[in-house]
Amino acid sequence: MKKSHIISILSVLAISLVGCKSQSESCTVKGSVQGVKDGAELELQDAWNKFKVVATATVENGTFEFHPRFKAPTHVYLYAVDPKDVYANPLDWGQLKDFFLEPGTIIVDVHADDEEDMYTGATGTVLNDAYHRIQTADDDAKEALWEEAVRDGRTSLLAIEYADNESGDLTRASEILNRLSPDQAKGYKKYIASMKKRWARRAKTEERRKNAAEEGVNLLHQQYIDMEYPDVDDNRISLSSIVANPANRYVILDFWATWCGPCVQSIPMLKDVYARYHDKGLEIYSVSLDSKTKEWKTFVSENGMTWVNVLGKDGKAGRNYGVEFIPAVFLIDCKTGEILVNDAHPDLDSILSDLLP
Repeated sequence: MKKSHIISILSVLAISLVGCKSQSESCTVKGSVQGVKDGAELELQDAWNKFKVVATATVENGTFEFHPRFKAPTHVYLYAVDPKDVYANPLDWGQLKDFFLEPGTIIVDVHADDEEDMYTGATGTVLNDAYHRIQTADDDAKEALWEEAVRDGRTSLLAIEYADNESGDLTRASEILNRLSPDQAKGYKKYIASMKKRWARRAKTEERRKNAAEEGVNLLHQQYIDMEYPDVDDNRISLSSIVANPANRYVILDFWATWCGPCVQSIPMLKDVYARYHDKGLEIYSVSLDSKTKEWKTFVSENGMTWVNVLGKDGKAGRNYGVEFIPAVFLIDCKTGEILVNDAHPDLDSILSDLLP
């Protein structure tokens, strides 16, 4: 082969490699952390891409640093991987911050012992500086700051987050999304479509609730709706089989997920009431909305969740119960099949102490 041909081939390869590299961006995410122990494992989850883990890091001397790669700017959440074990204050959640990945150096200072700090975002880059201003402003100023960010071509991508915040008014939310340029919207087509589907489901749920209220229907004291899903041993377990078990007097139906901070925070409470009342006739039927079977099974095992745990990937059961947010907790009377409680954070100990003295 002639030398000139070899050079040409190498040139093409070099250009191709550069082209591949240009399809991926990188940044540095670093900061200090208070209220989380050294050695704690942290991860970044990409909220606009099904909460995929894009980077991990370890807290060392009260600091951490990530070097994630990404195809386009995206909204991420910073989580402590095992919140029950790493917090100086065990009442805190796994979620630490949310902010945006984009090229540059992003500064994320965490105060895990201050719940309000969770919502303050990060600084150091254009999107994050704008988001930080919005999140730390008083309520009267926030709307103007959102509008300013959406109008600014450098930060108009925040329209996606702004629209989601305004999704209680679907007309308003859609109008905000429509301000994205066609090129920007195209780059986030899948996520925007999933947002709109979520909004549509929410609208249907609200319509059902409104109709029920207008008809004078009490959402409590209705009969439970059956479901059947695989447990951690891959055996399909129906809710009706648990309710019909003569040993059970009441069943807690719990919708949750491993990635849900408030759900994880509720686990110690569930373990406590299970230990107190299981022998008196209480069972728990926990339905996880996780998508990763292996990770879910590991979490259940490592966290000592010894009651009935099933994986409801399809989300159908949650829709049947009108679940819009998790955790969602229902208490079922096994004798009548009625739903006695429907709440996110009920005082189960107080309720069960009356029912199962």
